[in-house]
Amino acid sequence: MKSKDAPSELNLYEIPFKGTDAPSDHRQKKGVPMAGHKYRVGQILFFSPSIFEAASRKGAYRVVRLLPAEGGNNQYRLKSEADGHECVVRESQLASSW
Repeated sequence: MKSKDAPSELNLYEIPFKGTDAPSDHRQKKGVPMAGHKYRVGQILFFSPSIFEAASRKGAYRVVRLLPAEGGNNQYRLKSEADGHECVVRESQLASSW
């Protein structure tokens, strides 16, 4: 007969549940740059699209989110200050002043 203080076998193999209140590592905290990113969330930058990106207009854009690098180039999600449309761009297409 088992004592009341002895753990059950089930408890030996339980994996703690990570609830929804736990911080998620994949979310970017506002104002804190991801490793290697030159710009931060909330910063206003000048975007200069390439000739292949005719849908995007050059001008002032606000950084909405830092994205992981792709092909060795950091990426950002930007929102146009003029008309509010959003786009994803490479760091090489951005400048902090114009």
